[in-house]
Order: sequence, then C-alpha cells, then structure tokens
Amino acid sequence: MLSFSAGNSVFDARPYSITGQPFEKSTYSQNRYNLTVGGPLRIPKLVNSPKTFFNLQYSGSRNQNPFNGYGIVPTELERGGDFSKSAVRVPITLFDPLSGSPFPDNRIPASRLNSAAKGLLRFVPFPNQPGNVQNYHYVTSAARNNGQANLRINQTIGTRHRFSGGFQHQSRSNENPQLYGYTDEVSGRGFAVDLGWSFVIGPRKVHDLRIRLNRDRSDTLPFFAFRENVAGNLGITGTSDRPLTWGPPTLNFTNYADLTDANPVIRRNQTLSLTDSISIVKGTHTIGAGAEMRWAQINTNADQNARGQLNFTGLLTSQLDSRGQPVANTGLDFADFLLGLPQSSSIRYGSSTTYFRSRVYAGWAQDEWRARPNLTVNLGLRYEYYSPYSEKFGQLANLDVAPGFTGVAVVTPNQPGPYSGIFPSGLIDPDKNNFAPRVGFAWRPIQKSRLQLRGGYSIFYDATAYSTIAVRLAGQPPFANTSTISTSLNRQLTIQNGFGNPGDAGKSITNNFAVARDYRVPYAQTWNFAVQHEPGQQLVVELTYTGTKGTRLDILRSPNRALPGSPLTSEQRRLIGNAVGFTYDSSEGNSIFHSGALRVARRLRKGLSFSALYTLSKSIDNASSIGGSGNTVAQNDKDLSSERGLSIFDQRHNFAFTSVIASPFGENAYWLRGNSPGARLLRDWNLSATLTARSGRPLTARVLGNISDTGGTGAVGNGRADATGLAVIGDQGFFNPLAFTIPAGGRFGNAGRNTIPGPSYSAIGLSVGRSFTLSDRRRLEFRVSSENATNHVNYTSFGTVVNAANYGLPTGAAPMRTVHVTLRLRF
Repeated sequence: MLSFSAGNSVFDARPYSITGQPFEKSTYSQNRYNLTVGGPLRIPKLVNSPKTFFNLQYSGSRNQNPFNGYGIVPTELERGGDFSKSAVRVPITLFDPLSGSPFPDNRIPASRLNSAAKGLLRFVPFPNQPGNVQNYHYVTSAARNNGQANLRINQTIGTRHRFSGGFQHQSRSNENPQLYGYTDEVSGRGFAVDLGWSFVIGPRKVHDLRIRLNRDRSDTLPFFAFRENVAGNLGITGTSDRPLTWGPPTLNFTNYADLTDANPVIRRNQTLSLTDSISIVKGTHTIGAGAEMRWAQINTNADQNARGQLNFTGLLTSQLDSRGQPVANTGLDFADFLLGLPQSSSIRYGSSTTYFRSRVYAGWAQDEWRARPNLTVNLGLRYEYYSPYSEKFGQLANLDVAPGFTGVAVVTPNQPGPYSGIFPSGLIDPDKNNFAPRVGFAWRPIQKSRLQLRGGYSIFYDATAYSTIAVRLAGQPPFANTSTISTSLNRQLTIQNGFGNPGDAGKSITNNFAVARDYRVPYAQTWNFAVQHEPGQQLVVELTYTGTKGTRLDILRSPNRALPGSPLTSEQRRLIGNAVGFTYDSSEGNSIFHSGALRVARRLRKGLSFSALYTLSKSIDNASSIGGSGNTVAQNDKDLSSERGLSIFDQRHNFAFTSVIASPFGENAYWLRGNSPGARLLRDWNLSATLTARSGRPLTARVLGNISDTGGTGAVGNGRADATGLAVIGDQGFFNPLAFTIPAGGRFGNAGRNTIPGPSYSAIGLSVGRSFTLSDRRRLEFRVSSENATNHVNYTSFGTVVNAANYGLPTGAAPMRTVHVTLRLRF
C-alpha cells in the first residue's frame, strides 16, 4: 500500500485574530506519506520459503506547521522609561525605590535606566499591533519532519517453532519557535530491535521468549547557543560561560510577555528488556504466567537553567505601607526591569553530564476461566519492582529533613544524614510492595440474547517520576551551582548581581529541590462496569461506568517559606534560616475520577453507519500529575487541603459523533447497478462527517509576585486570587473577571484551584472520497477532508492572572478550517 496526504495554507482559512486586527497568514505545507509491503519472502536464488513472511513499512512527514502567538510588549515610550500613558484598567503610580516618592508624571529619568536592562531590550520586539494589550502578534511556520522505517520477519520451522524479529528506526528534526521570533532546533533519532521465539511444548502449552533493545537520542539546541555571550557582554555575573548556554536570561513579567529560550539538552536513553512467559490451556482454564527484567539507562548532557531566570513583579516601584506591604495600584513590572531590580532570581548549571541507571523486575500470573458457556472470568496478579535511579558516579544530592522541617542538611548517595541515617544510592528508599491484582468478567445473562455485561478492577503503578526526580537531584550542590533567592533589605538583587552567591545573604544551603526519602511509587485503582445490548442486527447500545482512584501522587511543596511580613524581609524570615527556598516532592497526593458514557453505533448497512459517544465525567485531586512532571507548587504548605479541587484535565462533557454514507449507486447498491456512464461516475463514493463538542478544562485565578509575602519557590504564579463571591460564569463564553480580586498583602488567596470553566470546543469535520478499481489486485483511493469545516471560532485560553493587563481576555484561538487531500494505492 502506498499513500500520500497533502495540506497547504492555500486551502486553509486564515487564523482567527483575537484582537480583531487583520493579518497575513503564514505560508506552510503539511505532507505525510506511507509505504507498506509484505507477504511471503522471496529472493530469487536465495530465499523462496512459504513459511517466511515479512512486512516492511516506511512512513514520514514533511511539515511546515503554522505558529500564531500573541503577547504584550512594552511600547516605545515605555522602553524609554515613560509610563505616563501606561494605565490599562486603572491608573498606576510608580515610586522611586531610592527616595520612596513618586516619579514625576510616571517618567523614569534616562540616567536611572539600568545598563544591562537597556542591553536586554534589543531582544524584546516593538509592538506591531495598536494599544497596550495584546499589542504584539507573531506569525510564522516551523518545520516538523520525521521518518520511521519498520521491518518484521516471521519464520516458522516445523509445527512447533516460530521465530520473529523486528527492526525499527526513526528520525526527527523540528523547529520550536518562541513568541519573540527565536527558533530552537530539536532533533533526534532512535532504533529498536526485538527477537522472539515461540515454542509449542504440547497441544495445550506454548512457551514465549522475547528480548528487546531500544535506543534513542534527542538534542535541543537553543537559538542563542554559540551566537553571543549576552551575560558576559552586559556584565551579568553568576551564569554559565559555556557557549552552548549563551543567551539572555529568562525574563518573567506580570503584565508583559516573557523573554524565554529553550535549555540545551543532549539525552540518550537505552532500555534492554527480557520477557519469558508460558500459556497453558487446561479444561476451561487458560493460564498464563511470566516474568520480565528491564534495564534502563538515561545519559544526559544538560543545564536546566544555565542562563538564569529573573522575575519582575512591580514590587520595587510600589509604595509600601507601614507594614512593608505594597499599596494597590502602585508599581509596574517593566518599570522594575528598567531600573534593573528583579524581585527574585533562580539559576542552575554545572556538572552537566550524568549517567542514570535503573532496573525493573516484574512477574505475573493470570487465569482466564470459562466458568459457563455464557460467563468468562479473568483473575490475575502482577508484581512490579522499580529501582529508584542511581547515578553511575554518585552525582546526586538530596536534603535530609529534620522532623517538622526545622532543619535540613545536604546528603549524597550512601552517606549518612544527621536526621535519617545512611541514604541509599538513589537517595529514595526502594518501594517493594507493588502488588497489582486484576479481576474481570464478561457475562451474557441469557445465553441466546444480545445483552452482555462486563466489569473489572485493576491496579496500575507508574514509576515515571523516578527519572524526573533523578534529573533534578543531579542538578544540586555540591555537584552544580544553584540559587533561588528573593531581593531583600540586606541584599538587593539587580540584573547584574541577581545570580551571585546566596551566601552573601547568609545562606549556606542553596539546594532548591529535594524529595521525601520515603517517596512511594504512585498507583491508580481502576474499576469499570459496562452493559451492551444489540436491539437489532446493526444497532449497538453500550452504557459504561469507569472510576479511578489515584494514590500517592506527587505534590510539590515549599516548606521553607517565610512567615507573613514584608516581601523585602522574606529571606530573613524563612523557617530554616541557613537555606534558600526549595521545592519538596512528596507522594501525599490523591485523586478520584468518575465517568459515565453512552455509546450508540450502527454497523454499515444500506450505505449508512454512525457512532455517537457521550461522556459525563468529573475528576478531583490535590495534585494533577502522576510522574512528578507538574510544576505548580502548593500555595500554602501548612494547608495542603486547600489544594483539593478539579483536576487540570477535568472535562465534564464530551460528545463525539461520526457517520459514513456510501454511494447508493453501482453494484451491490440500489440504483444504476449496470455499467452505464452515470453508474461509473456516481458509484464508489462515500461521505463522512464528524461532530466534536466538549466543555473546557478548568483554569485557576492566580496572582503574580510575592502577594502573600512568604518568599515562595517553585513555578512562578502558584499564588491564587481571592474569590469575591460573584458568579464565575460571564458573558459570551468568557468568565466574569469581577469574581476574583487580588488578596490583601500578607495572606494567601482563598480562591480554589481550577474554579474557572475553561473555553469549550466544538467543530464539524467533513470528508468525501472515492475508490477506483484499477485491476483485480489494485485499487486507488482518493479523499478530501476538512477539519473545522464551518470555520467556527474556538478560544483556547484566557488571561487568568488577576494583576496582569490581559486578565479576563482571550489569549489564543484554535486553528480554523484546514483541508487535506489523501491518495492511497492498494496493491
């Protein structure tokens, strides 16, 4: 089979403009192709065996994908320090941090502008849209190219032995554009080899042995790498001087779009697995048992944050009251930037090369029991052991935590900590209690009826967090340089010295990440029940309930936050005085998910088939990540119960409808069954239609800056807003901005997680195609398909940062109508 699918910007609709300003769409193309051949292997004069079969497949794509991004950038006046016209919602007054008095007419004298800030401004584009909000729009296309080849050979020897082997190779080369026009390069390649041997021991016993090797390499090259030593040229100290990590620091703002770039990464993964299993049929039982051993390697060369990150919130140009709290409607983040005064900074680099190792051992047994002609029961038990990742040369560092988080000490593999004794090589105690029972049944209550009941219960473990944790532990002192610190009265941060030695502020422990020693592997319990009935020959109706309970999920905490007070003294008020703020990963999270689904389907008959599926679901948790990949830190470490809310992936309603209508003309149809010109023209067509409608995923009302004055750490923006009590649902599908407000200084916001309904989505897809018979064994298929055929506007996100200029406004939209043409030759 040979197929080719093509899409082009010429046929696609223009992206929706969320500002109402017209613009030219980018030029792009999207091409996908596939070749599949297979059958008995015959090579003249070499191989001609009817017991040797092969399958060869090559697929790939050569795409230029559109990129359409919006943001807020400083105006020409603002770049020069003139903020007299910068009010968006309410007037803002800027205060001089030296004198405590307002800047006259909100203008910062040119002599006060920081030299490094002026140097960094050349990496921030000018507005290309009118106004102060969403005044920058970047449109481009980015390459997404990949190819994959698969070869599989099966060889049967006699009646008892079957050998199989496979080889897969894939390569990829992509471009990742940033909002400000800087494009990073991401490439990779990998291969997999597997060998299998099935041996028929007897008429009811089969033994299966398989070995598989996977290798993959991925490379990320940031745009600025090897181009310019920005930090060195601008006098920014404390950053990495490796040419691979050159570039400007990450600049995070409350109101303006961030200046970001990727981090350099070379990652080489390898997994070798050996699986041995046996299947025995004994009476009404089919019994299976087996074991698996897996050895995993992750070799990296990466600096997670070598250019550093500076956070600007407007604190330093705010008026402070008698308690040291910022006064509302004063201060602006970009004004802080021009003065060279970040509120906080973070950095990590050094000892970039690491070699992680892990082992997995698993065993299982299962019995499929046909208890009655109309009842089948499955019983099984699986055991899994995942070893925490160790580093080949011991390059891991954790924090040994005293009871009640009254103190911490740096600890390395196989070394004693002052509070917990000797730590293992992976710095996490192994979890050896991962038993996973599984049970299921299928029952037809009335043997000759078309009513069927199915149900089951199972447990699944997910140890993917181990690799994430290992990478973060490897990037800690004494093996790397780290710093996470806030500006203070004793040590005011500037752009130039923001990444200096935290010891200058009395911090002897600078590790900014730790994991609980008793961290356990997360797991999910899943149970389901389904009723299926066929009221007719073609119609199927199915009702399904599914529940899932997640246990021991990852929660990211910040236990070394300061007590409430002035944000300028948070470093002096941390609970552990000699340590910086650090993120602490523990397995204290949990979740619950319930869903009900109704499916009605009609098999193809008389030229018509369709399927409709409606799902009603709800998911609640206090940590929406299994695997440690989340980056939102709990707002209040002393009140983890307030983190419980809707999951970030909660989607209450989901409806999907698909239908196919075949042409009623031609052979085996109703009309024009002969070979007339009309029959040849109208036969073998089909029309497909899809309808997708789903509610949005929830969002959280947040605040940026140190509103709670606790000197937190973790991802910027983990502080939540205050709920005003007004309705959250607003007009035109947006939420009501008046439902939330900025909390008073010195306390946490009381709004819950994920209380804003996200933007919903609906779209209609259409496709029309025809099949042409070329010969008895050759057939050509042609299809034209369109997604979002009606060109319906679907917003993808809203501004939910209460103290940001784009609060309550849409910040992105899904693609409009797209068209693809597909040709497929079957032979």
